[in-house]
Amino acid sequence: MNENGFTLIELVVVIIILGILSVTALPKFIDLSGDANKAVTSSVRGSFYSSANMLFFKWTIQSQPNNFVVNGNTILMSAEGYPDRPTADNAGCLEIWNDIMVTSINIVVYPGALPVSEWSALQFGPACVYINHNGDVFSNTQTPFFSYFPSTGQGAGFNLD
Repeated sequence: MNENGFTLIELVVVIIILGILSVTALPKFIDLSGDANKAVTSSVRGSFYSSANMLFFKWTIQSQPNNFVVNGNTILMSAEGYPDRPTADNAGCLEIWNDIMVTSINIVVYPGALPVSEWSALQFGPACVYINHNGDVFSNTQTPFFSYFPSTGQGAGFNLD
């Protein structure tokens, strides 16, 4: 007699294989929000540096002026030709962002240990650090952020790999 179908052992083996696959693949898909925040931060970082570099090229072409007026905002330039902060504090870093970025991103001065809904600006030594909080308290091991040095126009992306 020829019976079509699966035996109990075949079904158990298939269920075990599916279980093993789900246990190994599931953790990869559980925390996609962290990867999404890193991707957003990396994209914003690219836009920020592009804006700073465009101003550098304009500065070079126009005989190195001390500032530019763009959309009614006076943008101070460093001696090296990059957007500079008017004050050496968090508010100065926020002003650089507001001067060169045309975006709907809500950004505030870094509030310390309090959670922030979106982004904040922090002055850290010679650098400005821009932090993508996404409702969390800043943790330099988990929160995506990037830095910007007005003296060089460069910076580094942290927690973005």
